[in-house]
Amino acid sequence: MSRKAMFGFATAAIIAIGLFVLYIFSKQIPRDPADVGNLAGNLHNKGLFFEMDGKVYFSNPYDHDCLYSMNPDESHPKRLTSMRAQYISGAHGFLYFYMDSTKKSDKVSGLGSVSNQYGIYRCKIDGSDQECLLRDFCGEVQLCGEYLYYQTKLNGGALNKIRVDKKEKQQVVPEMISPVCYDRGTIYYTGVSQDHYIHAMNTQAGDTTRDVLYGHLFFPVVMGNYIYYMNGDAGYSLWRANMYDGTTEVVINERLDNYTMDNNYIYYTYSNGLDSQLRRCTLDGENKTILFEGVTNCLNVTSHFLYFKVYGNDDVMYHMPLDGSNQISVLTFD
Repeated sequence: MSRKAMFGFATAAIIAIGLFVLYIFSKQIPRDPADVGNLAGNLHNKGLFFEMDGKVYFSNPYDHDCLYSMNPDESHPKRLTSMRAQYISGAHGFLYFYMDSTKKSDKVSGLGSVSNQYGIYRCKIDGSDQECLLRDFCGEVQLCGEYLYYQTKLNGGALNKIRVDKKEKQQVVPEMISPVCYDRGTIYYTGVSQDHYIHAMNTQAGDTTRDVLYGHLFFPVVMGNYIYYMNGDAGYSLWRANMYDGTTEVVINERLDNYTMDNNYIYYTYSNGLDSQLRRCTLDGENKTILFEGVTNCLNVTSHFLYFKVYGNDDVMYHMPLDGSNQISVLTFD
């Protein structure tokens, strides 16, 4: 073999090895314990919207609740899955969600059109490399560092976890607690079978638990130095506790059905018989504003919009820009 031919062969071999290494790295699933999944408030409302790295990923009610991506200004929507997705979260270029075939696109053909599919899935942010990590009927799902914590529904329910690379599946506790309020390595949750206190689970220390707040307390959300929660002992009003000194105070002295929040506002459904409204206030409960008259649910917030549905009409999504205009309309795509 001539020197020129040998050089050409060596060059081709180096290129092939390089491409193979790039392929292997592209298939690796990054794991980082510092990662945080979707907002707790959104996940308390089914996790239909999730924002990451300049994109919004959402369950599209106008296409069988399939997973879509779009820009934060709602431009350039793109379908990523062919079946219903919810409890959406993600990190490092990957999305994690619960998907099932209770709703599926009419574009699905072949075996997929007649088979029942369900479970926790992972895919890249463009929808490629979809893989079922777990075949199970699940409730709430949250990305907590390098693990997905999820509720199982069978046999009375439990909290399980599985690593994002599909390894180390195990039961955490035999109780169907909510994992969605995750903050800096800790899951804050309401007890189910023994009490309704708010507890803390340290995911980085063997999932050990401790009591945080006592009472009948629900839907915890950590924001800043506070943990917010609905207080069942006080008519399901909204309270908060300082996470440093433990002091508690009422934030919204009205009955709530549900709520979500961002760094500036709390968005909540006020309930009083037939007089139900979607309202907004600052994080300390001031400057209450009525946004919408009617019974609303599925409150999800991104950097640009508040999204919600009206009770009894799950196939329509409403939105309100967060530019201060408070102009609510039906979400549509041109």
